[in-house]
Amino acid sequence: MKYLLLLFTVILFFNCRQVQAQSTDTGRNTIPPDRYIEYMSNYINLKLSHTSDVDELSVITEDNYIYLSPNTSSFSNLSFNYRFISFSIKYIPKWLPGNDDNATKGKTKGGGFGLNLNFDKWLQDLSYSKTKGYYLENTGDYDPGWSEGDPYIQFPELEFLNFQGITAYKFNPDFSINAVATQTERQVKSAGSFIPHLLYRYYIIDNKAKLEPNQSSQKSNNVEIVLGAGYYHTFVIKNDFYISLGATPGIGTVFTKLTTRFPSGDVITNQKNAIIRLDGRAGAGYNGRRFFAGVYSKVSASAVEQQKTSVINQDTRLVIQGFVGYRLNAPKWMRDKVDQA
Repeated sequence: MKYLLLLFTVILFFNCRQVQAQSTDTGRNTIPPDRYIEYMSNYINLKLSHTSDVDELSVITEDNYIYLSPNTSSFSNLSFNYRFISFSIKYIPKWLPGNDDNATKGKTKGGGFGLNLNFDKWLQDLSYSKTKGYYLENTGDYDPGWSEGDPYIQFPELEFLNFQGITAYKFNPDFSINAVATQTERQVKSAGSFIPHLLYRYYIIDNKAKLEPNQSSQKSNNVEIVLGAGYYHTFVIKNDFYISLGATPGIGTVFTKLTTRFPSGDVITNQKNAIIRLDGRAGAGYNGRRFFAGVYSKVSASAVEQQKTSVINQDTRLVIQGFVGYRLNAPKWMRDKVDQA
């Protein structure tokens, strides 16, 4: 332990020396009086966040309500940000309550990663996630003998894969998307902007369980394209504190290929369905020049009515996310390499 403390002290010492050296610079980190954004271009951001954003599945018909959930209540993310590039790794912290109840809910494996490219007016977000192992949360509706504490009906081979991208554009140059998304900038004066975006994702829901006689399983391949337009605003309080609000309604199309597996062979159907989405975000935080932290709530609701059926697929999520981070001085060689690019 003492060697770790010594190493931390050495790193902090040299970091402070760099801070003193940079304090005489008049580069991009100096804020002109008429500027709304402070660019933290000489720093590397390290951020740890924790979120309740899990991939849940639900299907509603006239006669049935199916609610499938993974055996995890939260995910953690480790992020590395420098200037316009942000990379994150998503994982399940098994030691937290709600993430390890294998006896009654079965095992769940999951993870993913994300890549953000954030420019002055454009935002490009790419992500991948995988979740395997679900249980039927409303087991009592299908098993009258079930009681709280009994094992749920489980689908250990049910897998959800999600590849997603968002391309967005901000109209107001005084509003910083990066200040609330990646914390690679600071919003120093209140501002807002109209932000249209295009969301596109390819996701697969696949029950890979081995078929028994008189049983079937399904796999759906889905392509979703949604065009949205919303408004976001950041209210700055006493320079470093802020409140951020915004919402984006959208409409689009989902193309679905549904494969139903029977012991005798597969039956394939194709559908094209309209989708309506609403994405909202509200949060508050502290964004100092070194330390930053905050909490956000995000809501995402969508409804898809399957073609020529009464089935409505719903996906409603209320996500709470907290994060904490620190900015380190970027090495001179790194800054020089990026500046030359």
